[in-house]
Amino acid sequence: MHMQIAKLYGPEDIRVTDEEKPPLEPGTIRIDVAYTGVCGSDVHEYKIGPVPIRAEDSNHNIPEQEWDEYLPKNMGHEITGTVVDVADNVEDIDVGNQVALNILLSCGECRYCQEGKPQLCTAYDGTAVGSPGFAEDIVVPAVAGIPIPENVPLRHAALTEPLSVSVHAVRRSEMRLGDDIAVFGAGPIGLGIVDAAVAAGANRIFVSEPREARRKIASDLGADLVVDPREDHPTSRFREETNGGVDVAFEAAGISETFTQSMRSTKYGGTVVVVSVFEDDASIHPNDIMQAERTVKGSFGYVDEFPTTLQMMSDGRLNPEKYVTGEVPLDDVDDAFQRLLEPESDDVKILVKP
Repeated sequence: MHMQIAKLYGPEDIRVTDEEKPPLEPGTIRIDVAYTGVCGSDVHEYKIGPVPIRAEDSNHNIPEQEWDEYLPKNMGHEITGTVVDVADNVEDIDVGNQVALNILLSCGECRYCQEGKPQLCTAYDGTAVGSPGFAEDIVVPAVAGIPIPENVPLRHAALTEPLSVSVHAVRRSEMRLGDDIAVFGAGPIGLGIVDAAVAAGANRIFVSEPREARRKIASDLGADLVVDPREDHPTSRFREETNGGVDVAFEAAGISETFTQSMRSTKYGGTVVVVSVFEDDASIHPNDIMQAERTVKGSFGYVDEFPTTLQMMSDGRLNPEKYVTGEVPLDDVDDAFQRLLEPESDDVKILVKP
């Protein structure tokens, strides 16, 4: 049997082709894909070509002459759907179950897995997540299927993966009840951080975002002050509003300027969490860290946040519907990417619906 699947062939070159459905193997389940979200990392690769996850020795770059090793490339990892077949040796999941897919499956053997940090597993040393979610059908290890609460629609569950990234970032920050926070960049991850920080008991939430539609969503989610950085200097404004700086800042825009702004918007002794993917190098002044005794943390993916995120959707503490700004059929997946690349686009999260 055949199905349609979209793959990346190069910058701004994603094609829908016809392929045989993948076979069911021991320990796996087959998912009829309901929705797959277009992630920011997908957009990065669509824009510039394949991007490595961890590759310090190559300055986080894959030279164009090596692209043939990685292309064509599967795309789409924010996946939800219905189980339509299970292998004989699968016991904990049944046909008909609705699931969100946790595709960051660790090896369980490397030093990081042994230290209880599966998000740092060395199995992720290749290109940015390459699961084939932009397809009608997907076969995955049964352990990847996370049951969805009955009152969470599949459309919302498609945001489990990005919202888990946001929940993990808030946890990594060690934000305390009553802390003031700032978020630089109100894309899906930044908006998820606003949502999760409200649920975690943040005092005041400040957001810097140039797009009007995203600023409005941030306000709707509970941000207290949202500024357009083209008209209002966020660092000065946030420091003024907090008598010296926020407790925690989240860098979710992925550009050098916001890295410095997030640093300087925190109080002395504050914390900066970097959660975005950068396309280019960023410059900071190390004295911003040393002289102010600030802490800078990275936050990658998630550990065990999937069930927590789904429960927070179920009880209303997270609001995924506010981020969804469009749906497209699989044939129009290229249009979804083009819309998200538009500098003044009102889109935040577009779902591909095979």
